[in-house]
Amino acid sequence: MAKACLIIVFNHRYDKNIPVLEKLYAGRFSQIFFLVPFYDGNHPRVIPVYESSNFFQSYFAQGYHRFFREEFTHYIFTGDDCLLNPTITEDNLPEQLGLPDGADFIPGFIELHTLTGRPWWHAHKAVDFFNNRKGAEIRRELPSREEAVEKFRQHGLDVRPLTPANIFGTQTPPDKHWLEYQAFKQFHLRYKWKAFRKNGRIELPYPVAGSYSDVVIVSRQSIYAFCRYCGIMAAAGLFVELAIPTALLLAATRIIQEKDARMKGKALWGASEVEVVENQFHRSIRELMDGFPKEQLYFHPIKLSKWNNDL
Repeated sequence: MAKACLIIVFNHRYDKNIPVLEKLYAGRFSQIFFLVPFYDGNHPRVIPVYESSNFFQSYFAQGYHRFFREEFTHYIFTGDDCLLNPTITEDNLPEQLGLPDGADFIPGFIELHTLTGRPWWHAHKAVDFFNNRKGAEIRRELPSREEAVEKFRQHGLDVRPLTPANIFGTQTPPDKHWLEYQAFKQFHLRYKWKAFRKNGRIELPYPVAGSYSDVVIVSRQSIYAFCRYCGIMAAAGLFVELAIPTALLLAATRIIQEKDARMKGKALWGASEVEVVENQFHRSIRELMDGFPKEQLYFHPIKLSKWNNDL
């Protein structure tokens, strides 16, 4: 029988959201934990964590010994501004989502060799995997590169060398000067990554994948290894949307993505999309819960401080 634990992750400390979220999920989850950076209060289910929000995968490793229970079959990690469909409960999660026994869930993987166009600023951190942070002795704590490549392949992902366009895009980032960005690229391609260059491409020193990571569901079978790898990826200084999917690929036996799930999430990209949803539901949490689309897994982001707490 399924029993899911809900773990709500705060990128930034906003204690006022805690009672709102408790009320929102009351009756649906008997066990709710909050991972809140630098928390110094006395709420019994708030777990204080200490790390930059760019590496919030560290929160999972820090909180593991507080939220882990043998009775939980699934652990739902979701952001405090990511609201789940109100039909989902601790008992019906696998049925609602179409999640087989022992399977984990993530919205969808990004293979870095498919990136193009506007640069994803964190992609170059994948090439600097072992050099992002000094003093992190992580090589022996991870599967070998060959073992990791095989794990990726078992999950249907290729690990290929990257072109400069995969790493740096084909456009100059809006906050960078063209000449400055060219110098940055050439420094990495011609000097810093010389050891990784091969036939005009850059070999990844360790397999890495990306993913939208504001909702992740981890099974009982994977939770320990997943949290441990998340801690290692934080020590490595790997950006969270590279670290979480990579940790899950290494830890899991089977992973379901949104494209294969019964419910699909709704990510709101940009202020105009956020405004449409706010207007549609009149910034009323009650109206949002009452009118939540049946087959939709989540809305993200929903900034609760801008909504009426009228549950």
